[in-house]
Amino acid sequence: MGNHNSKEHIFLYKFLYTVCTLLVYMLGRHIPLYGIDLSAYRDVELNAQTIFLQSLSGDFNNYSIFILGMWPYMLASMLMLVYMAIKQADKTSQVSPKKVTKLMLMTALIIGAVQAYERLSAYEYRVEGDQLLFTKGIVFLEMIVGMLIVIRLCNQNQKYGLGGRMVIILVNIMDAMFAMFSQHTPKEMIIPAVLGFFDIAIMLILETTEKRIAVQRVSIHNIYAEKNYIAYKLNPAGIMPVMFASAAFMLPQVVFSLIAQFNPDNMMLNQISENIVLTKPLGIIVYLSTIWVLSIVFAIIMIDPKKMSEGLLKAGDSILDIYAGKQTSRYLIGNVIRFSIYSSLILSICLGLPLVLQLYGYMDTTLAMLPSSIMMSTGIWIAFYRESKVYLNLDRYKPIV
Repeated sequence: MGNHNSKEHIFLYKFLYTVCTLLVYMLGRHIPLYGIDLSAYRDVELNAQTIFLQSLSGDFNNYSIFILGMWPYMLASMLMLVYMAIKQADKTSQVSPKKVTKLMLMTALIIGAVQAYERLSAYEYRVEGDQLLFTKGIVFLEMIVGMLIVIRLCNQNQKYGLGGRMVIILVNIMDAMFAMFSQHTPKEMIIPAVLGFFDIAIMLILETTEKRIAVQRVSIHNIYAEKNYIAYKLNPAGIMPVMFASAAFMLPQVVFSLIAQFNPDNMMLNQISENIVLTKPLGIIVYLSTIWVLSIVFAIIMIDPKKMSEGLLKAGDSILDIYAGKQTSRYLIGNVIRFSIYSSLILSICLGLPLVLQLYGYMDTTLAMLPSSIMMSTGIWIAFYRESKVYLNLDRYKPIV
């Protein structure tokens, strides 16, 4: 086994692994797809939509092998969370973690294939005629392989590194923020910066403040009985609804864009496809509505108040002044939904205000995503800090023998 007196330096190993993961990822972002006319993508117009997409793909120019980015896997993960919640509700039908992993990968492959096919027609190529079909086939395979590499990097970093899958998104967000900073004067940054600092304060409050529900424990009859409680964060689902809303928001974009390709004469489909973006009212409404729905769904899935009430009932414990069983279950579900609605309302205001301001010309469209980028990065940094603190504390332990 090795010397018991030697320190393992878990934090250092995990940190270095994450650094290596990010180096590979950043290198892949600069490898262009085969046969793409790169000159057509040198001067990309930055706006709220392109910066939003960059947080998932990490590619402003939209032509690297990692162009699909995290979106297919994030959407597949979200669908699997819902699927597992439904399966767990039926106690007679359970699914093994190995099967869930396979289903998630297959779902990500299907979603990635659909998105890759949708992107093929949007690219400008250096070849024409008979070679064009072959080139499109190569590009399609490159996008799928690139997506699988990103998934592999994320999964390995979750196992051996720090920050899990979200560290990739954090790099993309920070990259987008630097791009926004580089294109504007300090005077132009005042309003977005103020909104961003306000968002940081809001996120810290939501992540660190909790609601405590007093619990009566049948096995505790001393001075510590008053210290038994169930704790909920004011934002039960954390930053997850905002992160996954980015992936979920792209789903109607891809679907309507793909349908419009097969129905080019349908004006309604074309208009919907063009307007589901963050620079248009319809896109903003869809995006904020997605955050509302995901905040409630993720809170119920992650906290699972029904399972919590069953645990209290089996242990003979109860919430003060609430009968055990169905009343406790309804009470806990009501609390989770209420907190989720409050937090989603706050998040919608924080994220929606800059988008509305850019819609009416009060804020530059390239800066509209800065406050939300600051909010998302703050949430990820908080999670990263907490994880790092755990491993640093582990490194401080000294072997007794």
